[in-house]
Amino acid sequence: MQLTTKARYGLRALCHVAHRGYASAHVIAEQQSIPSRYLEEIIGELRRAGFVIGKRGPRGGYKLARPAAEIAVSDVLSTLSTTSSSTAEKPRDEITRHIERSIDARFEQALGQLNLEQLLGEARAHNRRRAADYVI
Repeated sequence: MQLTTKARYGLRALCHVAHRGYASAHVIAEQQSIPSRYLEEIIGELRRAGFVIGKRGPRGGYKLARPAAEIAVSDVLSTLSTTSSSTAEKPRDEITRHIERSIDARFEQALGQLNLEQLLGEARAHNRRRAADYVI
């Protein structure tokens, strides 16, 4: 499964906001190495979809519109991804079509159970293990 750049950047931005609690687009773009204009477009889509709330002004920024545990990764991906299957050539035989539908359904089911809080928890646990292994 290949995620679009927009979907990857959007997930990174949401995880950054979830981890920090509140962040400006400038800080997100800088710390996540996302082009600022592209991030503004992505944040706009995330805001319209109800994932983030924005505050304007010199101390403005973004925060999650609801708890990270309530934001399914599959919802974020469906908001930011264009369906690549519409541009891909359709398989000609029924067995291959069935296999692809089965894979897609299982992938969606697995993603439907994954939320931002789980992603952050895994990242934090990984970071703690790496820090514990560091030797001078």
